Amino acid sequence: MDRNALFAHVSFTRDLSPPIIAALSSHAYEQTVERGSIITLEGEPASAMYLLYSGRIKVVRHSIEGREHILHLVEANDHFNTVPMFREPRCPATSEALVSSQLLAIPREHIRQVAQQYPELALAILGEFANRLHSLVGLIENLALHTVNGRLARLLLQQASLAEHNPQLAPLTQAEMAAHIGSVREMVGRALKAFDAQGLIRLDRGMIEIIDPQGLAAQAEL
Repeated sequence: MDRNALFAHVSFTRDLSPPIIAALSSHAYEQTVERGSIITLEGEPASAMYLLYSGRIKVVRHSIEGREHILHLVEANDHFNTVPMFREPRCPATSEALVSSQLLAIPREHIRQVAQQYPELALAILGEFANRLHSLVGLIENLALHTVNGRLARLLLQQASLAEHNPQLAPLTQAEMAAHIGSVREMVGRALKAFDAQGLIRLDRGMIEIIDPQGLAAQAEL
């Protein structure tokens, strides 16, 4: 793992000075997890935050009935389990590896010490929390104000944009799409068939090709 390259790309560390990066790295440890591995479990003690060097992680919460909702899909050079480093030390969500992944873990007590020593790091993390809060407000708005078809159309466009910058990005399954937009697999399947019939997308052996991005954007009310 190239730690310097990782710190240079993670949103809240990319502009930090070398002494802060060295301090963060000094007690960090590397982990490799296989597909299906649980990294954090909702409600359990939070011992570390994680930077993702390679792979893909889903961060989810479950309802009492066991229904899963994806809060965030973590891609390379992103981070997760950051919030409990600075509040109640329990994991707010469950995180699971979707593919074999390489992580850099920074222990909770260590990152708190470095943040106290270097206010620059504390401000960077505060800015990151503000960005995440903005994203969560958008997620709530999306769930409250848009239909399943609209939410799915928006997700397809977002995933297509991500794939342009990362050709190795694995496509979402219908179950993952459903969890991401707060629906169920059957409704996602029906919506995809409707988009296909309208000429907005093409379904071919589990792959989705966007044919009419403007029409899909209209469905998403963008």
